[in-house]
Amino acid sequence: MEDVKVSIIVPVYKAEASIVRCIESILGQTYHNIELLLIEDGSPDNSGEICDRYAGDPRVKVIHNTNQGVSHTRNTGLEYATGEYITFCDSDDYYTPNHVKENIYAAMKHGSDITISGYYIEKHGKFVSSVHMTNASLSKDDVVKHFTVDNEVGGYCWNKLYKREVLQGVKFPKNLEVLEDTYFLCSAMKRARKIYYLAEPLYYYCDNQNSATRNMDMLYSDHDTVKYIDSYKNILANHRLGQNLENIIHGTMFEMAVAYRYYECQGYHHGSQQLIKNLETDIKQFRKAYYHCSEFSLMRKVKWTLIMLWPRFHR
Repeated sequence: MEDVKVSIIVPVYKAEASIVRCIESILGQTYHNIELLLIEDGSPDNSGEICDRYAGDPRVKVIHNTNQGVSHTRNTGLEYATGEYITFCDSDDYYTPNHVKENIYAAMKHGSDITISGYYIEKHGKFVSSVHMTNASLSKDDVVKHFTVDNEVGGYCWNKLYKREVLQGVKFPKNLEVLEDTYFLCSAMKRARKIYYLAEPLYYYCDNQNSATRNMDMLYSDHDTVKYIDSYKNILANHRLGQNLENIIHGTMFEMAVAYRYYECQGYHHGSQQLIKNLETDIKQFRKAYYHCSEFSLMRKVKWTLIMLWPRFHR
């Protein structure tokens, strides 16, 4: 059953505190036919040297790049990967011992082109399971719903096992600083015939306080917009998802615009007046789709409507 090789791509940058745990969790998998690609992105710390210590293992390939960002780093991994299936791991995080085994067995059993598994997410020092659904085949509509409305599956690349065939010509976009993995997922879904959800947490997503997504200032663009909203606009512009899915994503963008305007009004961030105007424009543009989208519950719509109407008073 281990005739099928799985390539695991790990982008490495400023990860000297966590990379050993990450690597050991992968090399210690109960499924042995793996290929680990450590793509070091010009890290200024000792991450590259730590990766080189594992270069003697025949399962490990270490590639050193100049710093060009996570999308370029993952794309480099895709170029070097030789496995019939490809997956990812972030250097801050780590696998459960059966991560690869359970995913590849599910993929083979159900004939899935994309296999999505649950994960543990770190909250207040404790790991909590993301899983609320049951094992099931998913439509593309289901996937979009569950990486927007409830984030059950997320747009992440690290809890997804891709059959190599569906990734032909698919790359991570270099022009996006956030949601680049969601863009990648939407591109891969174009070629996927079957998607399967394995309702078991098999990945440990660790709370990295130094992550760019934890720094609010890093989530705003130089032209007074929110990067998450910009990325969703880019995804919609380059993928024909259909009206229903567009409405779901527009609804998500509406909530984001309301949330970020709320942050401004509450003083959590101090952006320009142009930023607030741009957020108000997004709110007006996407609210109709939000209110017409049945995927968002009535109580949820009431909550975000109150925040929209009274952002300075709502807490």
